[in-house]
Amino acid sequence: MRILFLTPELPYPADSGATIKTASILEYLRRRHDVHVLCFQRRALTQEQARWCAEIGSAETVSLNRGRTPLNLVRSYLRGIPLSIERNRSERMAALVSQRLSDEGYDVVFADGWLMAQYLPRGFGGLTVLHEHNAEHVMWRRQAEREGNPLLRALIRLEYRRVRSYEASILSRFDIVFAVSDADRQALIELGAEPEQLRLLPNLPDPTLLERPALSFAAAEPVILYFGTLSWPPNVEGLQHFLNSVFPLLRQRVPEARFVVAGKGAPAWLERLARRTAGVEFVGPVEDAEPLYRQARVFIEASRSGGGTRLKLLNALARGLPVVASPEGAEGLELVAGEHLLIASDAESMAEAVGRLLLSEDGLWRTLSENGRALVRSHYLAEAAYGPLDEVLSGAGAKA
Repeated sequence: MRILFLTPELPYPADSGATIKTASILEYLRRRHDVHVLCFQRRALTQEQARWCAEIGSAETVSLNRGRTPLNLVRSYLRGIPLSIERNRSERMAALVSQRLSDEGYDVVFADGWLMAQYLPRGFGGLTVLHEHNAEHVMWRRQAEREGNPLLRALIRLEYRRVRSYEASILSRFDIVFAVSDADRQALIELGAEPEQLRLLPNLPDPTLLERPALSFAAAEPVILYFGTLSWPPNVEGLQHFLNSVFPLLRQRVPEARFVVAGKGAPAWLERLARRTAGVEFVGPVEDAEPLYRQARVFIEASRSGGGTRLKLLNALARGLPVVASPEGAEGLELVAGEHLLIASDAESMAEAVGRLLLSEDGLWRTLSENGRALVRSHYLAEAAYGPLDEVLSGAGAKA
């Protein structure tokens, strides 16, 4: 089939949760179909990015880089759309989509994320697919619930209502909507999507992590690892909570414990907080996380908001590094507490769980390491997990 694939970011290099998922879907689709990519270009392409576009031979970019400015916020209110949609609004992209559909006869329009739904032209006669990386309104609601500043909370609640209304309005425009988890699927049903319209397309870890040798408790150090995108607000909020509330309790139990924080995009204040906290090493962006995985005994996912599923957690499981997560951090994944990971709902229980895994290989560490990798092999590899995508594209389950 011929697929026009619309995505908000160039998926190369795949260095964030969203672009990793996008790259995974694209790789899967391109092995089976003729796929043409239209995406935004936020800055000048690097040589590697230009080479990637040339190699696949079917990618076009449109320059767009709008910030979260007061002017764009005002524009979003005037147009009655959320700020994120206004920031990704482009007449050039709309014209390019219409031109490609008119000239080249595509069978499918695949909108990769809610930001690109606005570019589905009215009257397209082929199959229309929306991939929801998250149930967006759920993330905004949770952020409002956790915001302590009354003024900010009021503003976030207002944006939540705008996001909820917009997200509800786009669902009916697509034949098929993919959610990443059962929880997100239910949230979209409650928003008005038809149950038969919805399918699951889970986030997947890097499969090459399964090919690496098993990690060793004895060869590692009493190190906790956090590796994720440090510009994403739920990650930032969760990491701040761990640094301020969990790590001090953990150091009382395990004075030699160290915490390594890696990832790109950290705000300056978060980097300062990490660097001035005793026992914390701030690494920042890394090209290869393998030395970090080998050094650590525990991976933490402390998010208390957000939505979808956490790719960094799946990567840790695939590498065999035992995980301690908040209930929100483990949400949406087919995980059993005590079998695949440990789940801790507050600072005290998280410090206790992390300390237990740091200090003693009492069988639990090895069990979590082995079971995490086994779960990824059985549930989170593309050939099994992306079956619903094949069914939809072959016509099975599509709305008449």
